[in-house]
Amino acid sequence: MLLVLTVKFLILTAFCDAMTMKQIKSTGKMIRKTCQPKNNVEDEKIDPLGKGEFIPDKDVMCYMACVMKMAGTVKNGKLSYDAAIKQADLLLPDEIKEPAKAALTACKKVPDSYKDICEAAFHVTKCVYNHNPSIFYFP
Repeated sequence: MLLVLTVKFLILTAFCDAMTMKQIKSTGKMIRKTCQPKNNVEDEKIDPLGKGEFIPDKDVMCYMACVMKMAGTVKNGKLSYDAAIKQADLLLPDEIKEPAKAALTACKKVPDSYKDICEAAFHVTKCVYNHNPSIFYFP
């Protein structure tokens, strides 16, 4: 938990404006280094996410939920649309901010179909990718 707070603090204090994609990817690497071992998932299962290849494996799904928790888009154990929109406004570069928010809005109801946060994270991420693959990034 301290690591999550530290990462958020560093992000918010170091970057008054939106992050660049290079900064987002660098932060993503740190998040991946935390979430990957926690969920015992191999590179071979999560590397394909960037290309829109979603392996329906529980470890992959829980890795996705871990990333979302660290990104601050989980509230009270559930995916939070409002938190995701807030993070998009704060952190995303202007060129992808509105398309990303549109994808999040299109996928807003997806988590309602899943009680398990890992499954919800998987299906929301897949929905966001399908809505606009050109702006998709997942560490």
